[in-house]
Amino acid sequence: MSKRSLVVVLPEDKRHQQFVRRFLYRMGFSKHEIVMEAISGGRGSGEQWVRRSYPTQVRAYRRRSARAQTALMVVIDADTHGVERRLRQLRDALAHEGLAERSEDEAIVHLIPKRNIETWILCLSGRAVDEDTDYRREPGVDELIANAAVAFFDSSRVNAAVPAYFVESLRSAIPEVRRLD
Repeated sequence: MSKRSLVVVLPEDKRHQQFVRRFLYRMGFSKHEIVMEAISGGRGSGEQWVRRSYPTQVRAYRRRSARAQTALMVVIDADTHGVERRLRQLRDALAHEGLAERSEDEAIVHLIPKRNIETWILCLSGRAVDEDTDYRREPGVDELIANAAVAFFDSSRVNAAVPAYFVESLRSAIPEVRRLD
C-alpha cells in the first residue's frame, strides 16, 4: 500500500497531541500531512468532546478515503474504566448517528491508554507503572514525550518484539497503529 497522504488526529488533550505528532513524524509523515483537530477548550471535557466528534470525523474519513489514502487517529484515555468500555462508547456513538462500525480494512486507529497517556509515556520510558495509578501530575512527563514516541514507533514495527513490561492497553495499541501501514 502506498503511504497515506493525510492523517487526521482527534486527541483528548495536549499531551495526546504531542505524543501522536512525534510518533507520526517518526513514521515519516510531515506536518503538512497531519491534521490535528483542535482540542476541547473546557477542562475535564476532552474525552466527551472526542466521543461527540468521533462520528463526524468517521464520516469525513470515509468520504476522503474514497479519493485518497487517509487515516483517522482517535486518542482518548480509558480513565478509570477499561479500554473495552471506551471502544463500546465509540461504537455506540457511530450507531447513534446511523453509521456502520469501523471495519477491519479502515485506517481508523483507536489509541486508548488506561488510565491516561502519562501511563504510556512513563512505561515507554522504562518506568514500572500500573494502569490504576493516576500519573497525570507526575513531574517531568512532558520531557519524556519525544523519546516515548520513538519507543512506541520502534515497538510497533512489524517484526519488533513487544517488551514484556508494556502495560496491557499499550500492548493493544500495537495492532491499532499498524492500521496506518
